[in-house]
Amino acid sequence: MTRVLLLTASFGDGHKLVAKALSDEFRARNVETVELDGFRSTNAYLSKWNEFIYEWTTRYTPAVYGASYRWTARLKTESPLWNILGNMSKAAVLEALDRVQPDAVLQLFPDHSLASLRRLDHKPYIGVVITDYSVHSRWFHKNVDTYFFPHEVVANQAKPFVHPESTSVVSGIPIRREFWQGSSDDSSPDRPASQPYILFAAGGRGVFADLSTAIESVREAFPNHTVYVMCGRNEKMLARVQQLGKRVDDVIGLPFVNNVADWLWHADLAIIKSGGVTVTECLATGCPVIAYRPQPGQELDNAHFVRDIGAGTVARNASELKMALHQCQTRVATNADKPSTTVSSGIDSSAIDDNRFNHGTMDRNRSSFGHIQGIQNGAINIVDYVLRQLAEAQHR
Repeated sequence: MTRVLLLTASFGDGHKLVAKALSDEFRARNVETVELDGFRSTNAYLSKWNEFIYEWTTRYTPAVYGASYRWTARLKTESPLWNILGNMSKAAVLEALDRVQPDAVLQLFPDHSLASLRRLDHKPYIGVVITDYSVHSRWFHKNVDTYFFPHEVVANQAKPFVHPESTSVVSGIPIRREFWQGSSDDSSPDRPASQPYILFAAGGRGVFADLSTAIESVREAFPNHTVYVMCGRNEKMLARVQQLGKRVDDVIGLPFVNNVADWLWHADLAIIKSGGVTVTECLATGCPVIAYRPQPGQELDNAHFVRDIGAGTVARNASELKMALHQCQTRVATNADKPSTTVSSGIDSSAIDDNRFNHGTMDRNRSSFGHIQGIQNGAINIVDYVLRQLAEAQHR
């Protein structure tokens, strides 16, 4: 049986979600996958300390994190810093190569643990899956066979970092199939069928700056919409939202949910924390987006990408959020025959039918937007490509 090793990390939830999407597609083709967090498996204590630093800086000193990201983004791919950081995961990764004997390795987190493998050694096919609409030098090293980019724009920006012997493929970021397949109009146990709503997506960690002010601004702009807040695993955030709901009508906090796709398909607007996976999920479902106070670094790049392709707007502060919501108000449909109020966040009107955001018409109109803008089903594309490469290698 073909085996694929998926190298991930626990810095946020996005890389794990990408691994899940890829694993599902590989298993559907009778391919065995093994997922490994090389950092935790090499040194759990050091990894958790680094995860704490990441969580703390991104939550409390985002400017510091952003400055570090920008400073390191353009370092040479052979920088000693990447070798040092690669040693934090290398032992477990090399052990897994010997133990699993994978036919292919897909790296889902920027890391240089595989950079020390010599091309003369017997080595598996190595692919790197870029999981943000951003370019950072830590993703790149000379042992990579194929880079999988989320979009043509990112692939072009990355050309200076790609080794001459590596191949670049524009695949899209892997997300689960349900984000591409649409959703019925029926209600789920935790989602009403007909009540129009606006969704706050805070990611799995449940981190969202200035949340109460943002919720109140949305309720003021759209009093006929319920506001749902996905709090992820953050129980303190859930408690705060529930407390706010006692003071502000139609504000409901949600704990961690698995049916995120269903919620996005039926939302009239999403206010998001702009991680690469969240952005891709919104684009795939055609859900209009406002990226609110994006964190400096890859999140800011993701937000700018959304804005640049016409899929939404960026609000850097509460004032800009009110302006963005006002722009949405000007696009609210007033036709009483329509099933619900329609909201748009500034998506190019020439891209899709004018009724693309009507409640209940998502499957007919909304699903086309991502494809029009070059957003692709990354999981299927990557799995198909990798298996073709392995098949061709067997015949050589």
